[in-house]
Amino acid sequence: MSEFISILISFIFMSLAESVDSFFNNKISIDTIIVCSSLFSINLLARSLGEIGTYTYRVIRKKEFSYLAITGFVSFVVGIIIFFTRGLFINLFDINIIQKELLSNLLALYIIYLPVSLIDGGFFEIVRLKGNLKLYRNSLILFYELLILLDSIAFIFTKSLIILYLATILSHIINIVYLKIKFNLKYEKITKEDLNNVKRYGITLSTERLLSRIFILIYGVLASYMGETNYAIHSICYGVCLNLEIITNAYSAALMIKIPEEKDKNKQIDLLKEYMKKCFITVLIINFILAIITLIIQHGSLPIKECFPYILLYCCTVFGLYLYESYKAICVIQGKTKIILKGSTIGVIVRVLICLLFLKTPICLYVFAIASLIDFYVRSIFYKNELTKNYESS
Repeated sequence: MSEFISILISFIFMSLAESVDSFFNNKISIDTIIVCSSLFSINLLARSLGEIGTYTYRVIRKKEFSYLAITGFVSFVVGIIIFFTRGLFINLFDINIIQKELLSNLLALYIIYLPVSLIDGGFFEIVRLKGNLKLYRNSLILFYELLILLDSIAFIFTKSLIILYLATILSHIINIVYLKIKFNLKYEKITKEDLNNVKRYGITLSTERLLSRIFILIYGVLASYMGETNYAIHSICYGVCLNLEIITNAYSAALMIKIPEEKDKNKQIDLLKEYMKKCFITVLIINFILAIITLIIQHGSLPIKECFPYILLYCCTVFGLYLYESYKAICVIQGKTKIILKGSTIGVIVRVLICLLFLKTPICLYVFAIASLIDFYVRSIFYKNELTKNYESS
């Protein structure tokens, strides 16, 4: 599966570069570790709505400009809403006054950050799904070289989280310009059919992401009530865990390219099982190797020894995530978005209930560490059962 290896190399590079970006943020202070973790939870929520055009394109695979424009418009509107309601989001977290002020300053830039980052991300995905992996790699390299360079300058001369955030925005803008020059993106008027596709596929996928991320936001908020030290440990370990998702994302991206080559939906399931066997060991080995490298880079001002043994449990998320990405890919390819919505809702509810149940116990950090594994495993079982029903009935 050459596409998997090619995309995996690109995604590993992306993961390491993201770790370096996080290093600069986390190295400033414990306050910035906590603020970035809180911002990440809010950002997940906003992205679930803003990426509605990109979600639709994953199913439709045409009219690139139209769906990118829809993503840009919706994300701008969401950015405005976050800007004016940022006080409500900030007060969800059990953080101190200094941390709240810093988080408020970051969210004040959200009107710019959200549409710029999501247009860039959508552009990345379009290029990849079109199979233009050379341009995809080149644009990734450009973006992360810019990001690390600008972050380095900002960190050395200011040590300001706000300036680091602006460096990220500037990197996205430059990369969008580069992709626009290199990729033949034709202007297309948004039609009624495009909007109907958004209603049929995009809204369902966006709702799935929104519900999932609302509960992940609750998961992050609950973590802030474990105490500052435990929240800092969770922030670093969960941050590493999220970076590792780039491995299973590469696997999923390869499936999204290869499986549609088989038009028979029943045979797509058989093809998936074949790829699952081929890629599992590779994904598993790279997951744990990259975890150690990422932790070394990313732990920042938190002593690395504080992250053990918790980091090992956080990294076990890969076992559930691998199954989740496998069956989710089939659901997206076959347009079965309602299955994704139902399964994800069940999974995140289970995650939050488990964390809530053990929040005030001595083992709370261990529970938070395995909660993601349980969440993704529950989702994958639901997807598999629903797909099997359709497979057997056809």
